Amino acid sequence: MKALFAVATAFALATSASAAPVVFSNYGHQDQTGFGTDFTDVYTLDLSDNTWVSGLLGTGTLLGGVPAIDIRSVTLRLLGSEVDWVQTIAIDWNVADTGFESWALTPTLLGAGQWQLEVVGTSYYDKAGQGYGLSLELPEPASAALAALALVGAGLASVRRRKA
Repeated sequence: MKALFAVATAFALATSASAAPVVFSNYGHQDQTGFGTDFTDVYTLDLSDNTWVSGLLGTGTLLGGVPAIDIRSVTLRLLGSEVDWVQTIAIDWNVADTGFESWALTPTLLGAGQWQLEVVGTSYYDKAGQGYGLSLELPEPASAALAALALVGAGLASVRRRKA
């Protein structure tokens, strides 16, 4: 039982370790029309190996106040593969003029390659400083190896327990 607890602890620590987050943001969206200005922002994410990735996006302003940015979709793409993010805080833009929105990417295994991150939305405010910040968490390579070692240890502990 002690071995299994040690393995579980090692696995938890290994999977929680991550390298510095990859951050993208654009607070330069502005609506000069009074009817909303659509935008599509595209960023590149290079992954050298298959990697677990998670992320968060939140709308905001640089000058304080409540943003008027409607994010309609956040998607990662690679050669026909698509991974859609999920909106966690939504605003009904038919009712509200401003509001904070949030999107999340649950931990997802992405293949190696050059992924395109696409953020699509509409800006409803004529002042500068409206936009969003986005953070992607990538595990450290050593933590993935430690997680694999923890799984092997759990398997060995299970076999040992059955023999005893």
